[in-house]
Amino acid sequence: MKKGVCTKKKLFYGMVTLTDKGQLAIPIDLRRELGIDKGDKLIVVKRKDGTGLNLIKAEAIDHFLTKISKD
Repeated sequence: MKKGVCTKKKLFYGMVTLTDKGQLAIPIDLRRELGIDKGDKLIVVKRKDGTGLNLIKAEAIDHFLTKISKD
């Protein structure tokens, strides 16, 4: 790691607007950072406090389930 170089990832990537079809676009910088590509499946989970949602790559859940099923 170089001295003086910030290694923290940003948290705010801009704003999105929901279309009349209920679609939204994930900002390109975030898609690149998270490795989300066209055709990837995302699981949508409502936050427990009701203030929003979380998107989780389906392959991450699949990996998790595979790991715990081996134990």
